[in-house]
Amino acid sequence: MPLIPVTDTHLHLWNTEQLQYPWLAEVPAIRKNFEIQDYGSAADDRVKQMIFVQCECVPEQYREEVAYVTAAAEYDPRIAGMVSWFPLHRPGIEEELETLVKHPLIRGIRRLEESPVSLYEDPVFTGNLALLRPHHLSFDICVKAWQLPQAVKMTERQPDLAYMLDHCGKPDIKNGEIIRWKENIRLLAANPNVYCKISGLVTEADWHTWTVDELRPYFDFVTEQFGSDRMVFGSDWPVVNLASGFSEWLNTFLELSRDFSREELNRVLYENARRFYRI
Repeated sequence: MPLIPVTDTHLHLWNTEQLQYPWLAEVPAIRKNFEIQDYGSAADDRVKQMIFVQCECVPEQYREEVAYVTAAAEYDPRIAGMVSWFPLHRPGIEEELETLVKHPLIRGIRRLEESPVSLYEDPVFTGNLALLRPHHLSFDICVKAWQLPQAVKMTERQPDLAYMLDHCGKPDIKNGEIIRWKENIRLLAANPNVYCKISGLVTEADWHTWTVDELRPYFDFVTEQFGSDRMVFGSDWPVVNLASGFSEWLNTFLELSRDFSREELNRVLYENARRFYRI
């Protein structure tokens, strides 16, 4: 039986000589260049398409990041889409958004929730989310587990937008917290426009001692809440290298999903992402 193809919905690439990524100072193990050629060497041959997700370069360089990824896609056309940074927190950004969507790779926007002042509760930001809808753009939600209530409120204010929850909402697997995380995941999943990205779990656990059994309760719960029609696979490469590697994470996902039918696995690994990101 042929292997199911993979759409990797969470690819990062960066060149630290071209763009600035201040957060990499906190993770020296990956504070080096990771470019499309490196991904090609690390990834599984089953990967047929990828979605690049913005990498938190300094905000004023987000256009340069779009150009960088566009060039990478010319080298490897499996890059089928991009989720970009964009200043949704600013008033009067309609023309700037019109310029951004002229880039054919743009499929959505991602903004990380901020602290101590919440971005996801900023009325300008939440109002501007509505600007994404006419362009058929989605929004990738990136929060830590304790920030999930703000994500719930955001989706309630703009319920009709297509949302992707990155990294299963970053549960605190390392410390075993699951109860409050479950409460908020249940609320997010109640909106049929919210999808869940199965990614980032190993880096939310202890990087050196994590096990499949430790990840399973979190995986099983998002499966129960979102179902195979609203889940997608993401590698989070190269951040995943902090705790495993591409192949180890893919094999871990396959072990976690061992009870899926072939049809369910095909949806999560391949088809759902193509539909959500309009590939």
